[in-house]
Amino acid sequence: MKTIITLVSLLAMGAGTALAAEPAGEVIKIGMVNDQSGPNKGAGKSMKVGVHAYFKAVNEKGGVNGRKIELVNANDQYVPDKTVDGLLKLIEEQKIFAVIGTIGTSNGVSILPIVKEYKLPFVAPRSGASNFRSPVLREVINIRASHQEELDKLVDLLVKEGGAKRFAIFYQNDTFGTDVLNCTENALKRHNLTLVAKGAFERGTQAVTAALASIIAAKPDAIILGSIYGPGAEFAKAARKEGLKSYLATGSFAGGSNLVQAAGEAAEGLLMSQVVPHLDDLSLPVTKECKEAIEKNPEDVSFNAVTLEGCLTAKSMVLALEKAGTPPTREGLLKAYEAMKDVDLGGIKLNFSPGNHQGQSNVYLEIVRGGKLVPFNSFKN
Repeated sequence: MKTIITLVSLLAMGAGTALAAEPAGEVIKIGMVNDQSGPNKGAGKSMKVGVHAYFKAVNEKGGVNGRKIELVNANDQYVPDKTVDGLLKLIEEQKIFAVIGTIGTSNGVSILPIVKEYKLPFVAPRSGASNFRSPVLREVINIRASHQEELDKLVDLLVKEGGAKRFAIFYQNDTFGTDVLNCTENALKRHNLTLVAKGAFERGTQAVTAALASIIAAKPDAIILGSIYGPGAEFAKAARKEGLKSYLATGSFAGGSNLVQAAGEAAEGLLMSQVVPHLDDLSLPVTKECKEAIEKNPEDVSFNAVTLEGCLTAKSMVLALEKAGTPPTREGLLKAYEAMKDVDLGGIKLNFSPGNHQGQSNVYLEIVRGGKLVPFNSFKN
């Protein structure tokens, strides 16, 4: 209730506050509200490291049109109410110019009313959910592929090369998990298939036993993990302990190496879609550039799929800021994004328009071999 009252009172002052924060001053403050200490901290810390590393590299070269970029962060511990509180605090106290890199569908959805009220550019919510894509929201800029595009790739591969026909899903019982469930069902329809079992668990828990029991009873060929890395790892370990031989597959939302590390031996053979290129593919200039920027300033999180995603996101924002006016304005930033046509980040091209706020749809498939994610070539070792 306190959050709602605070939100209503602050939105009542919204127009004045928003104008006070734009255009940007001598330092362009970009806000980030995500999990730095809760159940999805691996993804939250990684996104922060990737964005900060690129901004620092740009600042060392003089900034954007002579202005430095500062990343200011609030920790929401993966709790949507805290995402709301954190963003309002950054708006009021830091006068942020834009917000970047939230973690979690429900967390990102929780701040959409604020984003719309303040006309605050919301760049790269780390979610492939339809909530941020359809209909197009003027303030929301998506850099990654959608959940549907990831699930289509995974299901296609499991059906065509894995021979899977009986699919089950383990999913988080919230906005995020429901979106993954719907996308999985849509992907299966393309092959005239339906789910043989569904197993849900509550957000913020790792209670997988009931879901696993219902899934085992259905004898699936493949199981989609619609969860963040902690519960996904617990499910994988429990499933393998019970002798379940089904394919396990998940998307980039599971946190990449975070899931592999947490699941240990149970992750072997797990199929994962990613929205960034394979980390070892340094033939792409942007992968090499981001790896160097991140490793130049070592923190407790190193170069991984999520830090790379953060770096790519930050680079896209810098390119947009360069065209957003001097000084840059929020409206100028959104127009700069909408004007991007075949803009090359360094091997990855972005395309936007007023009717399309998803810049690229690349999906890359990987599989766990020997405790590491490697590019997918075959289900056979």
